[in-house]
Amino acid sequence: TEYYAVPPGSVLIRTVATSICGSDFFGKNSADWRRPLEYLKTAQGFCGGSGHEIIGDIVDVVKPCKLCMGQRVLAMSSIYIQIVADLRCEFEKETNVKASVLPKQGGFAEFFVSHTCTCFPIPSEPPYKGFDPLWYVLAQPIGTVVHACKKLNSVIGRNIAIVGQGQNGLIMTQMIAGMGAKRIIAIDLLPERLEVSKKFKATHTILFSKDNESVRKEVEEITEGKMCDLVVEMVGHQNKTIELCTQLSKEGGSVLLFGLPPAEDEPGMTISMKNFHGNTNFICSHSPSKECFQLAIEFLEQGRFDPSPIFTHRMPFAEDFPEAFDMASEYKNGVIKILVTFDRSNKAVL
Repeated sequence: TEYYAVPPGSVLIRTVATSICGSDFFGKNSADWRRPLEYLKTAQGFCGGSGHEIIGDIVDVVKPCKLCMGQRVLAMSSIYIQIVADLRCEFEKETNVKASVLPKQGGFAEFFVSHTCTCFPIPSEPPYKGFDPLWYVLAQPIGTVVHACKKLNSVIGRNIAIVGQGQNGLIMTQMIAGMGAKRIIAIDLLPERLEVSKKFKATHTILFSKDNESVRKEVEEITEGKMCDLVVEMVGHQNKTIELCTQLSKEGGSVLLFGLPPAEDEPGMTISMKNFHGNTNFICSHSPSKECFQLAIEFLEQGRFDPSPIFTHRMPFAEDFPEAFDMASEYKNGVIKILVTFDRSNKAVL
């Protein structure tokens, strides 16, 4: 067993469930997860990859600690604490030490280290009939969408396009619908995802099957020539999507960049002179606060967000994680989101 000099309030989490985010598909922290599990058990560097959508049970603590053994929590992995500015600042303010003292661990593992200031208690029992308590794992991505929406002006009566209808795109679609938008135009490459968009209150759907211009024409028709007040980019790799977003925006409109930017080995984001002249306002969204995750948990508890259409698959970590990762990254078998479950009796010590 390896020991780390972690500060009081640190907790060892036994993972109960996790899920795979689009941001796990690229970047230096995700590369190892394309390899067999046997390799991962001995790999140097990051343990647990970039996994950051996690719920688990506290199995050990460094006292004094505000949370107790056995408490189930939505937990932020140590690598996520180190990357996300608000959480990093919260940790360093609470502990008076740098977040770099934490081991570099993600949530694609049976155990990982977190801290009470970045853990959120959740019930292990369903808040209402038909709710699976493992669905609380979705509070992490919902929290990031809450953070993005807090950056927006009122969308009441506005025309909104949402480019990308993966898990976060669908969450954003329902969030924008609840905020009172007039038209919500969901755009994606996969027709089965657009069917789910309708369940999440999209008023219009567009299948991207040709080119940017064909999509622009459809949006122009839907909005009666006004185009969109706001376009939300939910795909990432904006070197491929930013031009479309600016084309769908009205002059002086806004583009919210939610998806992660291009990886280091990809071309950077570019915008044409023609679309530059449209005076588009670009809004970046990163580093959600603790309050966003707490609010997301409340949304789920109160039944204000139904996760059931998003979770299309359920797979065990030990046996099927490589297959689950491939399925999610290659959009196989109608996947939107996979709930990865853990069931074992291993023990670990902090």
